[in-house]
Amino acid sequence: MKHFQRFIQLLSFATFSFLLLWAAYPETGHAPFSAFLQVDPIIALTTLIASREFQIGFLLAAAVVLSGLLVGRAFCGYVCPMGATIDLMQRVIYPKRKIKSSPKGYDVNQRIRPFKYYVLIVVVGAALGGISLAFLVSPISLVTRFWGLVVYPAALWIADSGLDLLAPIFRYFPDLAYIQIPRRVFATNFFVAGFVVFISALAIKAPRFWCSYICPAGALVAIFSKKPLIRRNVDSSCNQCGKCVRNCPMAAIREDPHSTAYRECLLCLHCKEICPQNAISFYKANNATGVAQVKPDLTRRAMVLSAVSGLGVASLVRTGWNEPRLLGQERAVVPADLIRPPGAMPEPDFLKLCVRCGLCMKACATNTLQPIWFKAGVEGLFSPSLTPRLAACAVNCAICGSVCPTGAIRKLPVEEKIQAKIGTAWIDRQNCLVWNRDKKCLVCGEVCPYRAISFQPVEGRKNGVPVVHANRCCGCGWCENKCPVEGAAAIKVTVVGEVRLATESYIAKAKEYGLEFKVVDRKFDKLAPDTFESSGIDDGSGNQDNVQAPVKEKLPSGILDE
Repeated sequence: MKHFQRFIQLLSFATFSFLLLWAAYPETGHAPFSAFLQVDPIIALTTLIASREFQIGFLLAAAVVLSGLLVGRAFCGYVCPMGATIDLMQRVIYPKRKIKSSPKGYDVNQRIRPFKYYVLIVVVGAALGGISLAFLVSPISLVTRFWGLVVYPAALWIADSGLDLLAPIFRYFPDLAYIQIPRRVFATNFFVAGFVVFISALAIKAPRFWCSYICPAGALVAIFSKKPLIRRNVDSSCNQCGKCVRNCPMAAIREDPHSTAYRECLLCLHCKEICPQNAISFYKANNATGVAQVKPDLTRRAMVLSAVSGLGVASLVRTGWNEPRLLGQERAVVPADLIRPPGAMPEPDFLKLCVRCGLCMKACATNTLQPIWFKAGVEGLFSPSLTPRLAACAVNCAICGSVCPTGAIRKLPVEEKIQAKIGTAWIDRQNCLVWNRDKKCLVCGEVCPYRAISFQPVEGRKNGVPVVHANRCCGCGWCENKCPVEGAAAIKVTVVGEVRLATESYIAKAKEYGLEFKVVDRKFDKLAPDTFESSGIDDGSGNQDNVQAPVKEKLPSGILDE
């Protein structure tokens, strides 16, 4: 029986891994990259409350919550990739004999059992205050970030290093020398890895400690799992040997094996498998065969304190001096280099919707999207930002909006994405080779895909100096990325002039603002191979008949299923 649970769990995790790997440039079709994130009850609940917007895509999350009426917390045991990750990690960290439950089962940690409900109340309280804490406690957001930003780049590094070890045989198989495995790097990866290892290491205290005592998504499903239709039943042949009590991974069975905490039971069927008397069954039970219920020991004081704590967190975040979303101020306090992805919602809405799953960063074609620390205040922790010095934004790529599960980054066609101005480049004359040293350098102008940089004569200099035309610059960052100056680039992209729209067309808005983003065909440019290819571009001949026309169909807003 347990093998059946393991098979379904493995199948679900394999599907999760496949979708995560598939989330990459170039985008293929309309794959459900964010399907697992959209069924996470915490992501759905916090997004709905914080943004005050209903999203049809999260009806699947509602189905997961209501599944508790039928099969209890089976989702946690069979489908959730965080559960599978914890099962895997705790077996790697500890020998199997060290992660067995206490002989007293459910009764051993009753005082901390309600903690997950208090975490849920804190999260809801913060969401009521307009702050989403899903990125801290959402199991699927956490596990997506772990596998996408920690394990995936580590695997690429190991594979690439393995090729170096094969160098001696390249003389016999020269074609192998041309194999390249691109490396990916991400900020905050040590923190994410340490956090997941920590919650897995808690197995020394109790198996699946996270699921039993912390996970608010599990708490939300548990609320509807008081007496599921399919549940554990023990008949009179039970001799109370206690084997099921000691081996339940969720410690859902009390010292008396007849008494089950259905809100904790994963329907893993392990107790049925190991029962020497075959006294345990799982089926639709009638009232006559029902067993005693175990209720979570929630106190009114703790519940009120949790709600107040959530609202308190929201109030502290909202009143932080470096929060870029402060209301009622003359102007927002925004770091100059806080560059959001093309199509990102206006900052207040972006921070409400973004769950920091890391899927956009993992899928980014050039690896320019990076999680940030406190650049956008506490509320912006782990949110994505462009890092042009590391890599530029590929012109023909709009994968970040396609994989976003909540609409924090709008899903735009490439023609619209090209017109989404995310910033403007400016030249640091003290650092520029031409402006400061009068050395000939044309790199920034050569790599610019929008012809936003020209070289003009200046009195006293023999070489033309670079000048940025703001109405042509979309902030893609190719100039900053390729600047040959050591250390800080002599040309940098800032948020000056960014355009972020919740529902309107970027093409129409660009025309209104007098912006001219005409992509130059740089297909054969060796400095930026394969990133300037685009259909319907200005060929440099002055003929603009093939420049992108406004898209006539209704564009998606930040809410994916509007």
